[in-house]
Amino acid sequence: MRITRAQRNAVAEKVTSLERSFYGRGPRNVKVSVSDDDPISLVVLSIDSLTVADAVLNERGYSDAVLRHHEALHEATKQEFLDAVEEIVGSSVSAYLAQVHPTTGYAVRVFVFSDLGDFDAEPSAQV
Repeated sequence: MRITRAQRNAVAEKVTSLERSFYGRGPRNVKVSVSDDDPISLVVLSIDSLTVADAVLNERGYSDAVLRHHEALHEATKQEFLDAVEEIVGSSVSAYLAQVHPTTGYAVRVFVFSDLGDFDAEPSAQV
């Protein structure tokens, strides 16, 4: 599997669009990088992704609330991000991780492509 520069650019544009749609504003910039080794990982770094409300909460000592808010958003919007990346790349994502830093506004989404299985599958029972 190989992820091209054109696909990375398309992912950056789509993530910006989805964040704008879901958060009311998009990040200032999005950077996409891809690992060379198996499993292939595509890392999307959104720069300046906090909303005005997030900044107010953080400034007043409620950074945990910012984290909880973004964790809920990541979970609620996970499928749209997965569908978009899988369509652009043409391969199924086997693991997805997302987090935001409540002070800097850096947000990261990691999409892992591996033939080890689907992250939504139930774990097999150990015997």
